[in-house]
Amino acid sequence: MLGGRSFSGNERNCCFLNTGAAPAAEGRFANISAVSGLDYPDDGRAVALTDWDHDGDLDMWISNRNAPRLRLMRNDSPNDNHFLALRLEGNATTTNRDAIGARVEVVFANPESGTRQPKSIKTLRAGEGFLAQSSKWLHFGLGSVDVIEKVIVHWPGGNTEQFSDIDINRRYRLVQGSGTARDITQPARETKLSSSTQKVLPSSQAARVPMVDLVPVPQSSYTGFDGKERTLLTNSGRLILVNLWASWCAPCLIELREFTQRNEELRAAGIDILALSVDGLGEDATANANALRLVTKGKFPFATGLASSRLVANLQNLHNFHIPLRRKLPVPCSFLIDEQGRLAVIYKGSVSVDQLLKDVAHSKGDRWERFARAAPIAGRVIENPQAKRIADRLAVDLLCDRASSLEKVGRREEALLLYAEVLKFKPDSYVAHNDLGHVQLVLGRHQEAIQHFREAVRLNADSAVAHANLGVTLQKQGKMTEAIRHFRETLRIDPDYANIHLNLAKALQGDGKIAEAIEHFREALRAGPETAEIHIILGIALHRHGKIDDSIVHFNQALRLKPDYALAHNNLGFAFQKQGKNTEAIKHYKQALRIQPDYASVHGRLGIVLRIHGDSAAAVRHYTQALKLKPNAPQTLNNLAWIRATHPDVALRDGRQAVELAEQCCKLTDHKMPQTLDTLAAAYAEAGRFDEAIKWISTAIKQTPPADKAELEARLELYKAGKTYREQR
Repeated sequence: MLGGRSFSGNERNCCFLNTGAAPAAEGRFANISAVSGLDYPDDGRAVALTDWDHDGDLDMWISNRNAPRLRLMRNDSPNDNHFLALRLEGNATTTNRDAIGARVEVVFANPESGTRQPKSIKTLRAGEGFLAQSSKWLHFGLGSVDVIEKVIVHWPGGNTEQFSDIDINRRYRLVQGSGTARDITQPARETKLSSSTQKVLPSSQAARVPMVDLVPVPQSSYTGFDGKERTLLTNSGRLILVNLWASWCAPCLIELREFTQRNEELRAAGIDILALSVDGLGEDATANANALRLVTKGKFPFATGLASSRLVANLQNLHNFHIPLRRKLPVPCSFLIDEQGRLAVIYKGSVSVDQLLKDVAHSKGDRWERFARAAPIAGRVIENPQAKRIADRLAVDLLCDRASSLEKVGRREEALLLYAEVLKFKPDSYVAHNDLGHVQLVLGRHQEAIQHFREAVRLNADSAVAHANLGVTLQKQGKMTEAIRHFRETLRIDPDYANIHLNLAKALQGDGKIAEAIEHFREALRAGPETAEIHIILGIALHRHGKIDDSIVHFNQALRLKPDYALAHNNLGFAFQKQGKNTEAIKHYKQALRIQPDYASVHGRLGIVLRIHGDSAAAVRHYTQALKLKPNAPQTLNNLAWIRATHPDVALRDGRQAVELAEQCCKLTDHKMPQTLDTLAAAYAEAGRFDEAIKWISTAIKQTPPADKAELEARLELYKAGKTYREQR
């Protein structure tokens, strides 16, 4: 279908006659299409059989894809044959009330000949052929048989029941378990219908395609003949006809001439013309010049320019969305855009001004009014509330699917316009609110996303997806308490929503509820695919909860799933460092740096462990590298400054650098951390600036709890004596 092929083979309806045992037929069916009167050139879809006028023979209702959408073929063939019609009713326990699946045998007798006729058998079905269900009346043609011996019903529940005292040319209701056939024959009814002749539209190379669902036209640009780029302005309060033409196209020139001659009528009706040449989109380098000459000569009283490939692609996409036969746009081709920037009508081939004037109000009114106006042959819309609800829902689903497709290919602004249009048409569509919120979330417009997710939840409180999306967006804004509430609702509705277990765990962890977070991390592992990332964050939660051994298990699991995972090595190193297992910590920190040499925090942590391990020179190298990668890391600045100020090895000391590092660190921490002030004082002492050393060690002492002041006070006495502090080896 999407390849441009036809829905129909343009074949006439066919009707075949079962010739029975006629020797001349040799067991074949006879084609009686023409004599039956059924061989219409319709694109037929479904056939339902019923005795519509109660005259004892079957009539046909035929539905078609194109006009006429529905035909009643009343059977008025004269005959003297007999019939029997049966309506079955199950007991609603062992058999369904409609008795679908029941098998009925009508047993005949012919008293005049004394010979038994073959019995007639039918099964009551729920469907008959493609897209059709015939009447639930079982209709038996009896031919010349005028005596019915009995009717046997094999009910779907397994019971068999016989009914007698049944006459020909009657209608009966057979109720399961009653054993009695109830005569409900009604007289033939007059169906006062008059036949009509189908009006066949003349063949044409032009097509008018009015829109039922109004889709916003995406933002596009074109180039004026002065070489300046211009924006296609929609939603301007006036209708715009974007007309694609070419200088070599004779119908285009005729059309442009009519637009010129009747431009005042068009403008008075609220229609502005934008005629864009497609000449420049081909390979001919002189094409634009041809278009310019034609515009100059024609003195068109409306806007003109050169179509861009993006603009044509957008119009082609709009065409393809509405018309499954995805053929390239012809020239001329025009798109009528309404006052709100929505596509109203597509004209393939030439369009007359008279037609444009008729279409001025096409986008007005509701969807059903547009549906009636869009029909190529005049008719009447069947007013059925249920059918309208279904059609509206399908329209919303189709537009939402289209918007979702646009989002997937990165055309998010177009998707937003389409979702907004859906909500104008159906403001209570929770699907559209949810999907629109998702696009806003991807675009980083969290407040707008929250607004639409809240509306989706209000409209459908049992939508797990809407609760999940709202929770995720609130989580991104740091509103953990509310996010947790919506994540819990998601899991109430859908306990197997694996990703939400993970989101809820992260939110609980951020809210300080570590124990509960751990349980949901574990549930995320059980409910969804096992990933290294989940093991990592579960390990981090366990580490924070003081369960270091358990965290190491999960960090190792992460490495099993992803061997070159620098973060896992880093976390293992940190866990072993916490346990005092420095050799193991160093090994994993070095592995992390092998995988990711620019991992600043690992350089800093490795420096700490190496210093504890007694390799201060190596620690200095890693602290230095960490600061190259991340210059404003307070802990690393402080650690390196301390070595430069206090190390017993003169080769590692550097008073000037110690002061620079310590001053930078204290500035970052606003001179409010005793540890960094202690380092700053030691650096000033190493640089011979003892007055400043005394000042800052005194400040550090004031900020330190009494139980921890002794060591700082001892250093204060050193600085007062003009001595530096040296760490013990």
